[in-house]
Amino acid sequence: MGERRKVRHPHAVNNSINAISGAYTGPLIDGLYTEGQRAESMKDLYQALETLYELDCVEEAMRLIRGLFAITGVEYPYPIAVLDSLKPARELFVSEFLCDFYEIIEEKRLEER
Repeated sequence: MGERRKVRHPHAVNNSINAISGAYTGPLIDGLYTEGQRAESMKDLYQALETLYELDCVEEAMRLIRGLFAITGVEYPYPIAVLDSLKPARELFVSEFLCDFYEIIEEKRLEER
């Protein structure tokens, strides 16, 4: 999985967006991670999001994330919807979401061993 650019914003904003990502990414991925599924299959989804981010298609990445919430039957969280309305925050959120998603995939791989 490739190197990603990290968006730089004031520390307090970074911390808030990181906290929002951390609060919602894990439960979302758990909802997508059906019984018997392997971490490797989640890698494709991660790669698609990462590619959108790297191509500066952040709005499209957010649409995909919004769709993932819909697939799991979970209402799109209000804090993420607020971030989605602000371009710099949206970009930072996708960056943080990707970091969290990657960590979850790695944890699941370790559990599978």
